[in-house]
Amino acid sequence: MDTKNLLVQDPKGQLALVLKQYNKTEENLEEYLDILRKWLKTQMHLPEMPSDTMIRNFLFNNKFSVEATKQKLDMYYTLRSLIPEIYENKNPKLPHMQQIRKKTYVCPLPKTTEDGYRVTVIKFVDEDADNFDAYDFFAHTYNIAEIRVQEDIPLSDVIIYDFEFLTMGHILKLTPVVIKKASIVLEKVFSNRVKAIHIINAPSYVDTLLSVCKQLISPKLVERLNVHNKSNSILKYLPKEIVPKDYGGDEMTLSELNDLWEKKIQEYQQRFDALEKMKPNEELRPAPLKNDDILGFYGNFKKLSVD
Repeated sequence: MDTKNLLVQDPKGQLALVLKQYNKTEENLEEYLDILRKWLKTQMHLPEMPSDTMIRNFLFNNKFSVEATKQKLDMYYTLRSLIPEIYENKNPKLPHMQQIRKKTYVCPLPKTTEDGYRVTVIKFVDEDADNFDAYDFFAHTYNIAEIRVQEDIPLSDVIIYDFEFLTMGHILKLTPVVIKKASIVLEKVFSNRVKAIHIINAPSYVDTLLSVCKQLISPKLVERLNVHNKSNSILKYLPKEIVPKDYGGDEMTLSELNDLWEKKIQEYQQRFDALEKMKPNEELRPAPLKNDDILGFYGNFKKLSVD
């Protein structure tokens, strides 16, 4: 497989599946895109005009809500200034970011489920947590999300966390403050319809991490959280043909997929270089940014929305 087909192997079919889910036509989609293009032209504080693909994917992620899409597109740029820990000095070409990709795999799988759900496997592959940086880890996941925004045709997500090599050293670095900031980026920018979360190869001490995470997500998502002692039990939930060989499936191994994603990241180097310079001009913002938890990081943990 080459990197061209790493995400979407049947663009027309996947687009038709998403439009059917929302009871929309391609003509409807173009009307929505036109509304958002016109709005973006009035937002002089934003550093660029997003591509049509990017606008479309934000629209899909927000279930064709124009207002929600506007907010997410604004936050896509604005949070780069507000949460520098996850954005600054996180260009994939930097040595510490290359290192985190060797310690953690973040692999959206090539094939979707029959219903059009994208499955992503996240695995810690190095038991040595001494040089593990939690912000680098979350930055890596969002660098992968950046590529998905530019290419994928999203409907819903299934996330698999493989904790085979997760140690207490990792957990101690995944502090509530780090998780909170990362969750704000997820909620305010990359939120998608999470269908299920599966945790496989979970050690007993993972309960410490889960108890913190459950404060960040909605009760509905907690209900969709599945913990597995054996990795191949994931086949009870997902078709064998899309699951990596590591877990008894037919797809390439995680190591092979990670190598392909490494090439994909390199292909997007120009985009990541450009993103380093993209920050909104607050002096040109039409209305002041609301001073809520995004700016102050105070109050209770925000709940992630799930359908």
